[in-house]
Amino acid sequence: MSRILAIAGANFRRTLRDRLGLFFIIILPMILIIVLGITFGGQGTLRLGIADLDGSTLSGELVAAIAPTDGSQLELRTYGSAAELEDAVARGTVAFGLTVQAGFDDALRSGGRAPVVYVEAPTTGSIAGRAPVERAVASIEALVRAARFGAGQTGSTFDAALTAAKAASAAAPGVAVVVTAAAGEVSAQTPSGFSIGAQSQLILFMFLTSLTGATELIVTRQLGISRRMFSTPTGAGVIIIGEGVGRLALALFQGLFIVIASTLLFGVEWGDPAAALAIVVAFSFVAAGAAMLIGAVARNASQAGAIGPALGMGFGLLGGTMVPPEVFPEAMRTLGHLTPHAWAMDAFRAITFDGAGLTGILPELAVLLGFAVVLLGLATVRFRRVIVG
Repeated sequence: MSRILAIAGANFRRTLRDRLGLFFIIILPMILIIVLGITFGGQGTLRLGIADLDGSTLSGELVAAIAPTDGSQLELRTYGSAAELEDAVARGTVAFGLTVQAGFDDALRSGGRAPVVYVEAPTTGSIAGRAPVERAVASIEALVRAARFGAGQTGSTFDAALTAAKAASAAAPGVAVVVTAAAGEVSAQTPSGFSIGAQSQLILFMFLTSLTGATELIVTRQLGISRRMFSTPTGAGVIIIGEGVGRLALALFQGLFIVIASTLLFGVEWGDPAAALAIVVAFSFVAAGAAMLIGAVARNASQAGAIGPALGMGFGLLGGTMVPPEVFPEAMRTLGHLTPHAWAMDAFRAITFDGAGLTGILPELAVLLGFAVVLLGLATVRFRRVIVG
């Protein structure tokens, strides 16, 4: 056992001394988790800029209608001119901008078109910013129409009719909207973009880093370290197990780091702890087996360095860790389950969206362990031939 741990420890320390390797193990996954979290809803507050150039009662009503309510993710920032607002949008200080031009109040009172300009950067166009603006404009338009109609029918002033319209609107019964989770009570709390990104990057990088690290096995063979160990009382089985434990330790280290760091930094919810840990451990064996097989089959480090990332990225794409599997046709989703990535992502979705525990993901874990047994078995046979010659 001590020899196995010595071999595994030497491999693990050699990997951690590689600064470029540490970038792919620690830094790059966290960067991608941040990017995916922001892209899929982890950005928190949406900033909207307002330039009220009219400064009238009705323009104030419009701004008030847009103003965020309690629990809203919208933040308003005011600007003194349209140029300042456009510059803020261009620089990304605010995601969207609304300019209420001079003459807004007069145009509405006279039945004309009120000038309002909505500004957004070409890369940030989204319904998320337009929705509160369109809703506010529609509400002001409805009040103005009602006020003009009331003033025409009763002969009162526009201001009096507007006040009456506001009072009637406040007293009118509204529409009750009940929000329910699509998958039942267990999904009442929708996972954040950070959670979705962390799960996919965990699986992608555990496999990719392990395959990339297979070059260490090639270097060990080329330097004759494996043969020299075999010339000692250390048997081929001990060498193979030691190398495998080293690969397993690397995959486990990266997986646990991503889980702990994403939880502490971004509040990622991993669901049932035992189930999440079981997925990480099972997939670590898969990644270690794949790394051992590549290290035993490849003839040199350059070949392993080319095969490993290509397979890692290809399996990641097909298995749904790079893009949501829902974008693929049914045939592609079925084909994706030829990869261990798809089964691992299915397990994570079960504990995230369905509230499944350890027993609920036993089929997925069984498939992952099956992948691990096959890969480790093939790698062991091939590696023994390489060592014994």
